[in-house]
Amino acid sequence: MSSRAALLRDTLEIALCDDRFPALFYDKLFAARPSLRPMFTRNSPGAQQKMFAQKLAAIVDSVDQPELLRAEARAIAKSHASYGIRPEMYGWVGEALIAALREAVGPGEWTAEAEAAWTEAYTAVAEAVLAEPPA
Repeated sequence: MSSRAALLRDTLEIALCDDRFPALFYDKLFAARPSLRPMFTRNSPGAQQKMFAQKLAAIVDSVDQPELLRAEARAIAKSHASYGIRPEMYGWVGEALIAALREAVGPGEWTAEAEAAWTEAYTAVAEAVLAEPPA
């Protein structure tokens, strides 16, 4: 496992130790972009938060495995195609994700290196998702 993958896993584990982390992500996303809230009504908030945490963990677990990461990107692209997700929304989600991780992980463990690793990883995944042809 690369040191970057280890850093992503370690910081995600810290964030997920707080059951409020997925809700924190959505709070930050909807505070910054209230117009996105209606896109998240297909599932209950609890179910949506659980799916978010599971997908995030799956992505982090596949970060050192290009084939698995591509499969995750394909799955995300397919599911997002029916929701009306536009390319610029990935940047908004990335901002909310980094802000939520920063807060959940806390200043003792959240370092400039962690922020850079998460920013790079999220950007790579978002680019991979956007590169997938529409389903």
